[in-house]
Amino acid sequence: MQVKIRYLSLFRDLVGKGDEVLEIQGQEATVKTVLDLVLERHPSLKDYFEAGEIIIVNNGRVLQVSDKVAADSELILMPPVSGGSPYAFIDRVDPVLILDGLLKALDDGAGAVAIFIGRVKGKVQGKSVNELYYEALEPLATSTLTSIGEEEAKKHSLIYSTIYHKKGPAKPGEPVLFIGVASERRDVALRALRDILERVKHEVYVWKLEKREDGEFWILGDGRRIPRPYSAHP
Repeated sequence: MQVKIRYLSLFRDLVGKGDEVLEIQGQEATVKTVLDLVLERHPSLKDYFEAGEIIIVNNGRVLQVSDKVAADSELILMPPVSGGSPYAFIDRVDPVLILDGLLKALDDGAGAVAIFIGRVKGKVQGKSVNELYYEALEPLATSTLTSIGEEEAKKHSLIYSTIYHKKGPAKPGEPVLFIGVASERRDVALRALRDILERVKHEVYVWKLEKREDGEFWILGDGRRIPRPYSAHP
């Protein structure tokens, strides 16, 4: 069986080519089988593979080493965009960097890319916001992001999807959420983007503490604010 491999970013430079076709014995294989063959051909990737600094994507879904690979599949091999999987909580959300990584992961079949960027508001209910703090329950929060991204990618037949969420403190104007999707058609991309956003808002195990000029408030649900007990203040 044949499997096409596309290399992006650093990996493309290390192997000296953008893509190649691998011949694999038998009628089916796993991702590990494919990666072992890639390493035989390109030992320069070994350190990155062993450190887990690799993302494998097929049809918009991030694969695990135990996943099966069908004949004539195309696997995209890339280093992490911001360290880790394309669904993650990170210290700093850099929309330019993430979008650049997303665009480099696409092929000519992607006719539409839709993104959403969430920012911290500077004014809420007429009051100045000093800081918004994101508390995430890990590893459940990240696994939920991953489930949402993979499920919606499959449902909408996306070419690619990514979700990055801020953790810890954020100042007004700071980007705190990046959702990106790619599809053959713009209507599909926009619909998938909306569905992912709504699920992230309601399903991910993350809580927001809003620190304003008039006090601190836990934000629940779609914007309900509960004053933080005074005794809990540092």
